[in-house]
Amino acid sequence: MLHKVKKFVKQSFKQSGRDENFEHFNRTVYWVRKIKPDADEAIIIAAYAHDIARAFRKGDSKEAFKNVEFDDPKILSEHQNEGAHIIGDFLHKENYDEQLINRIRNMVAHHEEGGDEESNLIKDADTISYLENNAEKHIKMIPFLGKDKIKRKIDWMYNRLSFDKAKLFAKPFYEKVLELLDTT
Repeated sequence: MLHKVKKFVKQSFKQSGRDENFEHFNRTVYWVRKIKPDADEAIIIAAYAHDIARAFRKGDSKEAFKNVEFDDPKILSEHQNEGAHIIGDFLHKENYDEQLINRIRNMVAHHEEGGDEESNLIKDADTISYLENNAEKHIKMIPFLGKDKIKRKIDWMYNRLSFDKAKLFAKPFYEKVLELLDTT
């Protein structure tokens, strides 16, 4: 099923015309496996598809965050819930196991805030991958969004980590991004 999910995610982003960094999805899966080597297929699917809602987002993300914070509860809730709905519908059409669909939906529906062990795992792997791959993209948005807002985003991402192991993995990336931010 993972192969079908990857194909669906890639096709969704391609059809939307959005420039998505698939390395972020792949590295989120990588970090899940580093934190929890025995992660099952449901966890891996949730890790890969956690940001599927971005393929269906209306409008420009720079504009969306111009007047709100990156950790705005309303935006996070919409992003998580839409993603859970999208991946759940896809898995239903593929006749995937209902209990696994429910687990995947739950993980995607809470990947920004966590709340249970599996959701925390996705959140932490997402955070490490963000710091490793995507934070520099946000630093390039400083002229549009301001340095303070980007710093708050980076700090929020790092400070939301749950697992000690994840904090160890994330710290070098966080420190590198802060250095880059300081020189920008």
